Amino acid sequence: MQCRDGRRAILSCVVSTLILLAGCNSDSTTDSSSSAVTATSEAPDTTTAADPSAVNWTNCGDIECGVLRVPSTHRDPASRQISVGVYSRKAVAEPVGTVVLLPDYDGPTARDLAEVPTVYLGAAARQFDVLAVSPRGFFDSTPLPCTLTMPYVAPNQDAFAVSASCRSNEQLNTVAYGVKESVGDLETLVSSLGIGPVSVVAWGRGATIAAAWKLLHPASMSSMVLDSPEDPGISPVKSAALNRAAEDAGVNHVMQWCTAHLSCPLFENAAKRVNLVISRIEEGRANAGATVATVRMAFLNTIVSADYGALFQALSDAESGDHTALVALAGADSPGAATRVAARIAGTCGDLSAADAEQIISDDAAFEETVIRVGSGDTIARVCAGMPEPVEPLGSVRAADGARGSRVQVFVSATDGVTSPAMVKAFAQRAAWKFRAVKSDGHLVVGHDRTTTEWVSDRKSTRLNS
Repeated sequence: MQCRDGRRAILSCVVSTLILLAGCNSDSTTDSSSSAVTATSEAPDTTTAADPSAVNWTNCGDIECGVLRVPSTHRDPASRQISVGVYSRKAVAEPVGTVVLLPDYDGPTARDLAEVPTVYLGAAARQFDVLAVSPRGFFDSTPLPCTLTMPYVAPNQDAFAVSASCRSNEQLNTVAYGVKESVGDLETLVSSLGIGPVSVVAWGRGATIAAAWKLLHPASMSSMVLDSPEDPGISPVKSAALNRAAEDAGVNHVMQWCTAHLSCPLFENAAKRVNLVISRIEEGRANAGATVATVRMAFLNTIVSADYGALFQALSDAESGDHTALVALAGADSPGAATRVAARIAGTCGDLSAADAEQIISDDAAFEETVIRVGSGDTIARVCAGMPEPVEPLGSVRAADGARGSRVQVFVSATDGVTSPAMVKAFAQRAAWKFRAVKSDGHLVVGHDRTTTEWVSDRKSTRLNS
């Protein structure tokens, strides 16, 4: 099946691909002749025996809300238990299968995905039993106990303070929040419910977890659609470098918009004026709780939303001494902001060794931006440098037999300034998975863009047995 470029066409292809693949039970395209995507360590078998009582369900209207109880580390089943939020929605007719949905840090939560799956997947979602999972640390799952300065920590002393607060509970630290532990949760879930193989659609962090799940346990799923996954088989230092370059390109694109539009409030000397705003914040001349990290998050959110005018109006207000709009644009006051930041800290630090954290900090300091530096990209790494050492840092995932060349479709925005399109493409190629860079602004293409989502809802989805 060929996917046409364009924002209206691409999501149609994404969900149709999922449906077509879900109708095929045998994995005839699997290439097991070369199993390793990268080969540095074997992951433990985290599969558990079937146990329907592992999930406690309650009625939540049109959906069922569940809590999956799992050990904080699957390497030690006797370790302290934590909760993982699960949401279930039944198909409107005889289901063609079960689809597992995994969200990113930002955007819709797992509960949102379960309550209105057609908004994010189109009409095809009605044909599946839906299981939306909130990964460790996410909304409705056990959070990492941290005291946060919003939006994100900024100065070094804040990073150290966050590290200290995250270490406040010695039984529950970042060691328990890595990708591989989340993979163990998914294995526990499908085993306890006696389902599978399942289809998977995942975004961002959820897509990275899903990718690792497929590489480690390929028999657990029949097909996957991944939006903007990071490569769980390469060093986090390399991932950070690629993402830093993508962010720089995204910021450059935003700045070029201003210099090309007379309507931009900072049209004259845009870079100089943004730098002046940042310098004043660094000098402590800001209100509304603005930090340098506020500027960076405002730019990243603009890369996602493509609402450039709002950003530069907020920067113009900040230039005049009012940082309220800039702080709002950075997401400091948005619902669940603190939870999302805590989840990002937990996930990043759960996968990052102390040595890698220090290397990322060093690399960030040496990085030369093309146009303008909009804030430190090493903030989370500085928090992680003060965290306990993870047992299995990310970058050590080995592909099991049957993982390569299987029914996986990988998408990324060609202009993604959050996750490097080059990294996503290289990952898909190494895994022999299908890849498509979408001509769409922003980040998280699947279900993010309203136009393409509506297009999917009108897509015919009758070819289930191809």
